[in-house]
Amino acid sequence: MLRIIGVTLLVSLLGALAGAVAAVLVAAVAMEVLDKRTLFFSARELLLIVSMIGVIVGGFFAPLTTWLFLRRVPLWRASVETSFAATIGFAIGAVLGGSPAIAGAAALGGALLAALRLKRAFRVKEQALETA
Repeated sequence: MLRIIGVTLLVSLLGALAGAVAAVLVAAVAMEVLDKRTLFFSARELLLIVSMIGVIVGGFFAPLTTWLFLRRVPLWRASVETSFAATIGFAIGAVLGGSPAIAGAAALGGALLAALRLKRAFRVKEQALETA
């Protein structure tokens, strides 16, 4: 039981870190594209806010997707690939939709698609090893 809790905490920390980094990268690129115009916040405050959102979202969804889909996937691939897909989904949602809700939904969709792809990729390898 302690091992499961330890692994879950580790995955949560990795997800929080990946979420914060991805959120800051998206915000920094968006600030460059928008000519550093922020409506209510300074650049420092905006980066702090988005990093906190990334920590919360990554810290919550990383263990959830890991235990549901990614039991056989290496932790670094689960963290990096899902956060990268969420970042791309967020950027696409922000450009096409414009609202934070659409961008957030696109980010979650991207992460879910990446998790499903990883689940399928590692299931195929596992089945190949069992038949050999």
